Parts: sequence; C-alpha cells; structure tokens
Amino acid sequence: MKFISHKLVSEDIFRLLGRRGVIELLYSLEGKRRKYKELEEIIGNPSTTARRLKSLERHGLIKREVSSEKYRPVYYSLTEKGRRLLLVVREVREKYGEE
Repeated sequence: MKFISHKLVSEDIFRLLGRRGVIELLYSLEGKRRKYKELEEIIGNPSTTARRLKSLERHGLIKREVSSEKYRPVYYSLTEKGRRLLLVVREVREKYGEE
C-alpha cells in the first residue's frame, strides 16, 4: 500500500477547488443529478467542463452514469464524499467569506 501524506492530499483538494467552475459544479449537483449539457452551461466551455468533471470523478467526488434511455444521456451526481466536501466548502464560506 502506498503512503500518501495528508499534506499532499489537502494540497490536491485545494488546488482542485481553486479551478474555475469546480465549486459551482459541486453546488449545482447538490441534491440532484444533472445532464452533462446542464453542467456545460455553468462552465461555458466543453473541453474545460469535461476536464473538470473527469477530475471530480477521479477524486471520488461525483459519479457518472450513462442512462439506458434512447439517446443515452450522461448524468452526474455527488457521491457521499462530494457531499461532505461541499459541507466543508459551505462552512469555510460562512466563516471566511465576504460580509
């Protein structure tokens, strides 16, 4: 088993959260699953949206589901880990955000 220091993990998460649109994507997935196209509207750039979603999925914060519907839309939703992280983000915004 490979040892990963807490410092590296926290730096990676903070770097991810600092990327354009990531927090907005997480908030938009709170309590509902959304189609890729809906999430693309938040970012405004298809390639950036795809990169952000892949990164969030790789970190275990969201899950991707391909529907069995006729046109096979792709849906995204928060995982439990993503919901917990969103609680932390919300708390940080409340304590340290602009007044």
